[in-house]
Amino acid sequence: MPLLNPPDILPEAMRYLLRAVLAHPGARCRKPELLELVAPVGLTEAMKPLDGDRDADSDVDNTAASGRLIADRSLSALAALGFVELAETDVAATEVVLDRWRTTQEVTAASFSRLLRLRIWHIATTEISGDADARVRDLVDALAVLFASRQPLRPFEFETGLGRRFDEAQTQWFGPKKSDWPVTNSTQFLPFCRWAPYLGLAQPISGRSLVADASRALLEDLIDLPHGRIRAAEFIARCGERLPISDDGPRSLWKADDGQELSPGMSMSLRQLEVSGHLTLPTAESDTETLVVTLGVPGDSIRISHIDWHPRLPVKERS
Repeated sequence: MPLLNPPDILPEAMRYLLRAVLAHPGARCRKPELLELVAPVGLTEAMKPLDGDRDADSDVDNTAASGRLIADRSLSALAALGFVELAETDVAATEVVLDRWRTTQEVTAASFSRLLRLRIWHIATTEISGDADARVRDLVDALAVLFASRQPLRPFEFETGLGRRFDEAQTQWFGPKKSDWPVTNSTQFLPFCRWAPYLGLAQPISGRSLVADASRALLEDLIDLPHGRIRAAEFIARCGERLPISDDGPRSLWKADDGQELSPGMSMSLRQLEVSGHLTLPTAESDTETLVVTLGVPGDSIRISHIDWHPRLPVKERS
């Protein structure tokens, strides 16, 4: 089951379900009990409108059951990503979870976001073209499009608005057939607008548009990088190891013409990290071994040979 289609999988619902599993003895419970706990059947009746308030074209009756649907499909996503095991009617947390968390309080939004991101990258880089990769491929390829598309300051919408059109951007790498795109319609683009910011890989401009920005993900995942000056090429290589959709990463779509220009998503992320005080981009003193950081606007491009890495606040490993 891909993560963007059907669109009913919610990352925060996945976290809530996982907390509920951990709250049970032995981190194991019955699936019907779990679904009843997070989406009680009585809620369906409570959400139905009064007859006098019912709109002739309203879809509220279908919406009333959406809580159970979200819970069921979010639970399936947890299983697909290896957070839980489903055995007949039982749900049990896996070692992936138990090695990281022991109590429900430890499963914060920040810590779950990071482990969720790491699990997606693990599948995307170790099980390419396999069944497991099919579960994350739509999301990973869509993120790669977001990261590789020029003019990163212009928000992406799917096919309307004043921003860039995501449907058109996908054709550059996946061709004109919609069936080959990672995001085939606006319905799938909406969950993409939830997933990308939740994973720390984009900034939402509205509920229906995004700009690439992996600064939060990089800040968290480069926690072990020593402070100090580092060659720009080495820093970008480190980023490619932690962020597979970025330059030199195994799931990247970016191919610079001269090998020196950084991808738009990476340029955007570096600029955000610089503005936040976590690194400095000193202008290169020579033209040897330089990389170009550019956001695609006049006068913005700079050449760098090194990066001064100095996170303004210590980033603690989230357990």
